[in-house]
Amino acid sequence: MDTIVLNIITDIIYIMCSLSLKQQYKNENDYGTSKYIFEMLTNFVDKNKVIYEAFYLNGKAKTYLNELGYNNVIHNNEDFFENYDKYEYDIIISNPPYTIKKRIFKKLYEINKPFIMIVPIATITKLFIKEIFKSDVERLQMIIPNRRMQFEKNGNQLKRCYFDCIFLCYKINLKSDIVYL
Repeated sequence: MDTIVLNIITDIIYIMCSLSLKQQYKNENDYGTSKYIFEMLTNFVDKNKVIYEAFYLNGKAKTYLNELGYNNVIHNNEDFFENYDKYEYDIIISNPPYTIKKRIFKKLYEINKPFIMIVPIATITKLFIKEIFKSDVERLQMIIPNRRMQFEKNGNQLKRCYFDCIFLCYKINLKSDIVYL
């Protein structure tokens, strides 16, 4: 079989499997952020900043951030929408529940604090992002990792995420609107 045809068939099978996996996991919000993902941000976030990691999941995020030298981390098992205003913090960094992204981004825009959210790359093409940030789009920036992010689930490091993620940033003042790691 011709190499080109074999590559095309392989790509089609991969796409079909990815779509199948996407449907299987599309309503799950319980993927934790691996430590190495937070580590990618160490050149962009000052260690003296107070970080609000707003979405608790398994509680490991604070431990990971502390291990990376961030000692001012707020990370409590509580509802973000009911508690975001009871703390003093400089930046919000989180891997938000994907099924309520629209609601989260609306609230983040209202809060008007710098943030870095780990989101599937397709998020930047969503109409709700364009609508929410339409008058402030110049403050949105992206950090694009040098490899696909792999998350944790049920205490285990996963080996194959079926989608690419980026760090979507707001009011971070990166040197460039798109930063490649």
